[in-house]
Amino acid sequence: MRVMKTRQMRRLLLRDFRRLAISLGWFFAAALVAVLALLALGWSAQEVTTKTLARAALSASVIAVINFALLPVLLWLRVPMVVFSAGLITFAVNAALLLGAHQLMRGAAAPAPDSLLPSALALSLMNTLINGLIALDDDYTYLRFIIQAVRDNAVTFGRPKDPRRRGVVILEIDGLSYERMKVALESGLMPATRELLKAGYRLSAFDCGLPSQTSSAQAGIMYGNNEDIPAFRWYDKRRGKLWVSNRPSDAHALNQRYSNGHGLLRQGTSINNLINGDAARSLLTLSAIARPNALPTERALDVLIAFWLNPYTFARTLALCAADLLLEIAQALRQRLRNTQPRLEKRFPSAYTGLRVVTNVLLRDLAIYATMWEITRGAPVIYTSFLGYDEVAHHAGPCSPDAMGTLRGFDRHVRHVLQTIRYLAPFEYDLVLLSDHGQSQGATFRQRHGQTLRQLINMLTRGDLQVGEAAIIDAGHSFVEALIAELNAASQQLHKQRIRRVTMAATARTLKGMEQQALQPQRRGKEQDDIVVCVSGNLAHIYFNTIGERRATLSEIAAQHPGLVDALVKHPGIGFVVGLGDDGHALLLGKYGARDLNSGAITGQDPLLPFAGEDAGRRAAQLLRLAQFESAGDLILNSAIYPDGSVASFEELVGSHGGLGGEQTHAFILYPGARSLDGHSITNTTALYHVLDAWARPLDKPATSATLHDIRRTSDGSHQSDEETSSQETNQQEEDQQQVNVG
Repeated sequence: MRVMKTRQMRRLLLRDFRRLAISLGWFFAAALVAVLALLALGWSAQEVTTKTLARAALSASVIAVINFALLPVLLWLRVPMVVFSAGLITFAVNAALLLGAHQLMRGAAAPAPDSLLPSALALSLMNTLINGLIALDDDYTYLRFIIQAVRDNAVTFGRPKDPRRRGVVILEIDGLSYERMKVALESGLMPATRELLKAGYRLSAFDCGLPSQTSSAQAGIMYGNNEDIPAFRWYDKRRGKLWVSNRPSDAHALNQRYSNGHGLLRQGTSINNLINGDAARSLLTLSAIARPNALPTERALDVLIAFWLNPYTFARTLALCAADLLLEIAQALRQRLRNTQPRLEKRFPSAYTGLRVVTNVLLRDLAIYATMWEITRGAPVIYTSFLGYDEVAHHAGPCSPDAMGTLRGFDRHVRHVLQTIRYLAPFEYDLVLLSDHGQSQGATFRQRHGQTLRQLINMLTRGDLQVGEAAIIDAGHSFVEALIAELNAASQQLHKQRIRRVTMAATARTLKGMEQQALQPQRRGKEQDDIVVCVSGNLAHIYFNTIGERRATLSEIAAQHPGLVDALVKHPGIGFVVGLGDDGHALLLGKYGARDLNSGAITGQDPLLPFAGEDAGRRAAQLLRLAQFESAGDLILNSAIYPDGSVASFEELVGSHGGLGGEQTHAFILYPGARSLDGHSITNTTALYHVLDAWARPLDKPATSATLHDIRRTSDGSHQSDEETSSQETNQQEEDQQQVNVG
């Protein structure tokens, strides 16, 4: 507790320092204006009097007011004048302001232009410095510029909220486990979210089920159905087709498989997601990119245009991208110097470097801008995903300071959403934060054993067989492709605005070139491959095309590949293997025993004990469901779990998810205290659909307990509830009582 108070004190001191710096910056600017104007007039120190200084202060105040008034005009002019002028407008404005200062201070003839140029340049540099200081205090800057821009879309701005309607805003933090969420809250990384708990919100854990990955989780959340999604990547033996969840065409096919008009997002908005959820509007949603006219959804390109052509949002995001790039370089160097383990051998420079910047900053800022925009439109339900934590955690580890630090930026945006709901929404919204799954940490399978899983299987089978592997392309790359597609589509809408159209199209081409250079061609599984290996984190599906289109049994595999199954079961990097017995039962094989997943019969030591302990029965049911999927592999492999709780990813990622072991199945949901999980014991995200769908539909009456409306702004910029307790210890005890045990 003392450590937490110390950290809070440091944050308060830092915030106060930033405000002090901003205030001092104005006084420095005022003094600079006076000095520059005096120098331009050729005054000496002896000529400066008290009256002169008073006039200087007055002129500086007038100039500050003019600068403030000119800002909306510059925003209105936007890209054609502001961006392409390369700062010349600012330079000219500052020269004119200095001329005005001269007139106010002395009333003499105007000085020569050549004497004003150096002064105007100095004033421009000073303004840049001050603006940089102001930008440090993110809330003030964001609320001043962004919400003012979004407000133009709010036709009900200033009117009372409609008491007959209520909406839901769902913000998903991809890959953040319940345990990491608690650490982030307790360590002060997420102060705005922490204030929600004080205002009556509840934090609960739930089990996302198997496979523990985004396509299965989002299909469950948005449709209540995720049947036959056995992994992030899998192979359809009957059709000879590889499925990759983040490939837009496959995401579209999955969405079409489950869409029935009753998706969670019907009449609502999907932002930065893989699955569409029957949304009426979508932006950066993979299932709506491949065939944009095949889904009954409108692409929210107006939001993209508004964001991209706003000089403040675009310039701010670019600056934050540059800062994040420098941060990545520093963090990668720190890991190498400290010999942090586990870590990737080549983190920088790599394709991930640019991908982190795009997912952690650009897509985050664009997604939150779109969320605020849709709130002002009155969309009944909005679902927005944030990829930054998951992306960094894959490459640096889910427990690393690098990954946890990304939550600071997300938390600032939580505050922005709260402000938008309070001041700009046409009716009240419930805010829900959740994750689709967690992540588990550990050195990779190749790092531990010197070869990949494909190489191992290739070594254990006949040399005349071709072993293929599904290409492993980071999920973040697909969202970059989605952004490129959205930019190209948006540029086509700007028929009569050539400069803006060219700007967006040129940006899309630049991103496309960077993406093509980043992605390296990889070996992909093909129809003619004898064996196809599909890995997703520490889960793998193995398909034997030599046995036929149907699921192969363990005895058939043993007949064609003697010793293969036994060698895989005994391998130190593999925790268990699942295959079909001759009776059709799914058998789970471990090093010291086996389990019949259909009957529950256990021979020797239960292979699930290291992964589930007392919850072995629940995990067995999840594995049985997975093994019964039509597209499940002939063999299903899960990596070993080690004494420190780590796993061994079959991908080259030190943070992984997809199977069992560690925190990868431990998701969380943070929701208003007025709501209830209705006693649900959630062991699959399909159960969460029914809970969220009930919250998202119109209510007969507004909630009566602590909600967003109870949260008020305090003088220090934080959120507090009117019913907030005075003791942090009491808050923590209440939170612990409210949490739901996993499963």
